[in-house]
Amino acid sequence: MRPLWQIPRDCLFWLLVSVIISIGLHLGHLPPWVALSGIIAAGWQIQLYRERWRQPGRLLKWSLAGACASGLFLHYGRFTGLEPMVALLLTGYVLKLLEIHHRRDALVLIYLSYLIIILQSLFSTTMVSSLLVLAALLPVTAALVAMHCGAENSRPATALRTALTITVQAIPLMLVMFIVMPRIGSLWAVPQQNSATTGVSDSMSPGDMTQLGRSGKIAFRVEFDGPIPEQSQLYWRGLVFSGFDGRRWDQQGPWGYNDGQFLQWSNQPQETWDQVITRRGAPLSYRVTLEATNSPWLFALSTPLSQSSTVALSRDFRLVNREPVISKLQYPVKSWLDNQLEPASLPGWRKRLELAIPAGFNPKTVEIAQQWREQTPEPLVLMNRLLALYNQQFIYTLRPPALGKHTVDEFLWGTKKGFCEFYASSFVFFMRAAGVPARVVVGYQGGERHPTENYLLVHQYDAHAWAEVWIEGRGWLRVDPTAAVAPERIEMSFADLFGEQDDFLSASPLSLERMRHIRWLNSLRLKLDSLDYAWSKWVLGYENMQSDFLLGLLGEINPQRIALLLLLAGAIALFPVFIMLYLGREKNTRDELDRLFLQYCSRLEKIGLPRQPGEGARDFAQRISLLAPGLAAALDRLTQLYESARYAEQSGAEILLFKKALKVFKPSRKDLLIRV
Repeated sequence: MRPLWQIPRDCLFWLLVSVIISIGLHLGHLPPWVALSGIIAAGWQIQLYRERWRQPGRLLKWSLAGACASGLFLHYGRFTGLEPMVALLLTGYVLKLLEIHHRRDALVLIYLSYLIIILQSLFSTTMVSSLLVLAALLPVTAALVAMHCGAENSRPATALRTALTITVQAIPLMLVMFIVMPRIGSLWAVPQQNSATTGVSDSMSPGDMTQLGRSGKIAFRVEFDGPIPEQSQLYWRGLVFSGFDGRRWDQQGPWGYNDGQFLQWSNQPQETWDQVITRRGAPLSYRVTLEATNSPWLFALSTPLSQSSTVALSRDFRLVNREPVISKLQYPVKSWLDNQLEPASLPGWRKRLELAIPAGFNPKTVEIAQQWREQTPEPLVLMNRLLALYNQQFIYTLRPPALGKHTVDEFLWGTKKGFCEFYASSFVFFMRAAGVPARVVVGYQGGERHPTENYLLVHQYDAHAWAEVWIEGRGWLRVDPTAAVAPERIEMSFADLFGEQDDFLSASPLSLERMRHIRWLNSLRLKLDSLDYAWSKWVLGYENMQSDFLLGLLGEINPQRIALLLLLAGAIALFPVFIMLYLGREKNTRDELDRLFLQYCSRLEKIGLPRQPGEGARDFAQRISLLAPGLAAALDRLTQLYESARYAEQSGAEILLFKKALKVFKPSRKDLLIRV
């Protein structure tokens, strides 16, 4: 017999499977060596169970823990942030495999497995990832079942079937909770570490957009109320950079502005600075479904106005969410593509901000810009002269050479090869050096039109940087230097332009986008994306309309009615479970002879002569005959018929004889009065 403290074999099997699957769910955001550590720890535990290896000593365990912690710090540079914290938890989780000796250790690892699996939802809530999370719960539940079943000769499949049954039974209740339970905010918010691969960052230096150009991840999807505009009009504005330190562009102050209220919320009166925007014509209406960025800035076309109370228009004409976007977010927007921004004048401090250049950087560009301004005092003519230089001498490439301290000098008068951020940065610096206010805008440009569902997919490789130049009387004008070098980048899809290059999507090696030239694979990719988008719209859309749904269903939303609805919906959800338990109960398998014999015993019990536990038919009859001699003959006859029917051939004729004899057997208390 197995000791109570020992871990069952089936439990250990499913526990190891759970650890491997849990790590696999997080491969996309884990250092590879963490996954390798998990595989090594699982292999060590297998050898321990086979009694081939010994338990690791305390010194080895502490050394491994210290090495893993040091590796995480070197990889992330800190322990704060979502990814470092999850990686730290996963590291401790896999190292726990090296010290499971008792059932309580296995239980701790099982409970941790549930937590690790659910944490995947912080990184992705797509339909595929949700199904993977649901499937990953099966082996963990199987380990929990195997821990408590206690069967020595059970098989792993038995525990898995039980786990599957439990999971299927829980799905209706899960759906009820999703539909009925009111949505609440996160109990905690853990910031993710900012990195170029997660989207547009809050600063820009040479090479940042180039890295995004190698990622095929979805940034956001857009569904228009009408036709999708032309590719050249799809400039998705995200951030405005006015500060420059010689290499890196960033925002300023509480995003740079102090002339009155910086944010204008949709449910509040318009700020005075909104009058500097001239909106013409009919607005373009659309809905953006943004992937998690852990940043508050949103993306929209020019001069946007959001219809959401949690989204504001900023002083530099972009959208800002009230909280960082830590999960998928959907927001409706209206934009006026025909507009004018601040045409009259700029405040003095704003003009100084948009003309500032760092001292001691790019002296050659400063000198040439001032010479050109003397030769070409008209800003528009100067701007066109610089764009013509780009068009004639520069190359647009995903593999730009590295730049040193004087980034603009080295690019404009040296390498002349770069990606969009090289052109936007050099253009804005040159215009500022020439005395023309200018700034960098980053976001995304274009997108992929879904051929059947009429929505737009914007990928990370669509990340783009362009410039805005202020011209007195005309306001802020969008200028895209990249369009002067490679107009096809603006007119066609980025994937169509760079899809044949070897380093296209090198940061997403498993993306189906790499196989877009294979028709059936590309069709499969688009169908999967449409399913995922439909899932996102359903989940996010229901969250937005849940209060209306509950109000229409209950008439009034209050705790009493919510509780009653939960009880009723829970009872309906659990009804199939009740049916399964009822149908699966142990059924009465007594045959007709047993039922007749029980009637015989019941009649004797009614007159005070019950059958004793474990008492056979012959012994019972003999004992009763002593207490009631008047029944002796009938009892002997019934016993003979019962034994003949039970232990002989059990023919129907013998059972019928027993039934007829029982029919006339009617004992009474008067039979007890006669004593021998």
